[in-house]
Amino acid sequence: MVDKTILDTIEAALNAAELRHKVYSANIANVDTPGYKKYRISFEEKLQDALKNNNDLLEVQPEIFRITQTSFRNDGNNVNLDEEIVLMNQNTLKYQALSQLAQWFFDRYYTVIGGRRR
Repeated sequence: MVDKTILDTIEAALNAAELRHKVYSANIANVDTPGYKKYRISFEEKLQDALKNNNDLLEVQPEIFRITQTSFRNDGNNVNLDEEIVLMNQNTLKYQALSQLAQWFFDRYYTVIGGRRR
């Protein structure tokens, strides 16, 4: 049961990271759009709550929200290209780490079933 919880957590986090990448891409694509306000994803807090309350982790969905209170430039756009690129790179590293963790879990089962690694 512990492995299922861990794999469900990894799956939910991978899905959130994929969506987060799309949001960062959209923000970067609109870096020169006057009045554009950047988006962010809320997920980790929801996941922690679900883990604490023993809720179904696959039902935890990331929430997209818009940051409207700030402006980075005079035209009302609040996208900082450098920040978005850093956040995207961090998200990519998180996605890769989660993928490797999932692969490690599956490799354990291949070893038990077949006696060797793939």
